[in-house]
Amino acid sequence: MTTIDATHEGHFPSAVVAFAASWLVVALFTFISLTTVFDHREVIGFGLAALSASIVIFVAVVTVLAQRTFVVGRADRRLTVAAWIAIPLGIVVVPMSEVWEMCAMSVAISSTLVRGRWAPAVVGGVFLAATIVIVDVDRAEPLQAFGITLFGIATTVVLIALTELARALDALRASREQIARLLVDAERHRISRDLHDVIGRTLVTAQLRNQAAIQMFENQPEKAREQLGHVHDVLNSGQADLRRITSGPILDDFMSELATVDAMCARLGIECVTSVESPSGSTVERVFAAIVRESSTNMLKHAHPRRCTVRLSVEQGHDALEFTNDGVTREKSDPGAGTGIAALTRQVEDLGGRFTAGRTAAGTEFRVAATIPRAEEEL
Repeated sequence: MTTIDATHEGHFPSAVVAFAASWLVVALFTFISLTTVFDHREVIGFGLAALSASIVIFVAVVTVLAQRTFVVGRADRRLTVAAWIAIPLGIVVVPMSEVWEMCAMSVAISSTLVRGRWAPAVVGGVFLAATIVIVDVDRAEPLQAFGITLFGIATTVVLIALTELARALDALRASREQIARLLVDAERHRISRDLHDVIGRTLVTAQLRNQAAIQMFENQPEKAREQLGHVHDVLNSGQADLRRITSGPILDDFMSELATVDAMCARLGIECVTSVESPSGSTVERVFAAIVRESSTNMLKHAHPRRCTVRLSVEQGHDALEFTNDGVTREKSDPGAGTGIAALTRQVEDLGGRFTAGRTAAGTEFRVAATIPRAEEEL
């Protein structure tokens, strides 16, 4: 038995977590700013206080919308214009009612809007403008201006970091889906290549034998009959090869598939634990390899796994395979109802075995299990 325990720390959560953390910070600073405006309403006047409160709310809303839409690449022209308007407003409102938190939001919006080589210049320029305004407002109290500037730097770093984290997590989600699609495309390419080789070889051989039979039909009927018998054998062999191709991979063995899954999990930061005994025969090994391939593909398409487990053991005269992964979150999609699972069910049942696939009782794990009786000579 070989046991592989590949533990990979740093599994990333969903981008929603980063968005939620950022929006919580924005909500907190918006509340503090509105409280500050309310406290200054008698000093600055109710009209200016109402204007300041409107600007605070506008900048906060634009910050939230910009983070979500620009990160996922769905922003429209109106939001872009609103974001560029919100940047100076977040700075202008500071001398009106001393809501320093809005400067950090302005810088965060600029970091969301501009990407590439111009980003440092634009973000740095907005931050410099915000700092100049803060220092100018508190020029009579240099220590306070210094403290507020440090607070602004910290707040800006937090907001930008959370935005970039959300962007990275969204890119990671897209890459996971791309990997799943590439695995499916690779399997389709393999099947296409094998079909081309098998069918092409079979048809060419049968055609040559058939032509020889036609030429011998009148003068050498016995040899013509022999050639036709060869044609029958070639077609039977091609049909068997075709059945093997459509029922599962004929090139990759179980351990190769297992190594592929382990390497894929290593790249994606998924903990992969395997405990494997050798299957009883090539047919069982081929079916189990197909189950591992289909299960790992479904895991990437329908879940956000932190851990997957592959076990192959001998239990009471049966080869038993189990593939389990956690992180099942898509309630509307059922990876146990696809054509791949149906094909695997038929393959296992053709060998006298039993195949099951579905969520566990907890609902957050998906389990694929297959048991196939061992041949008598293997017992």
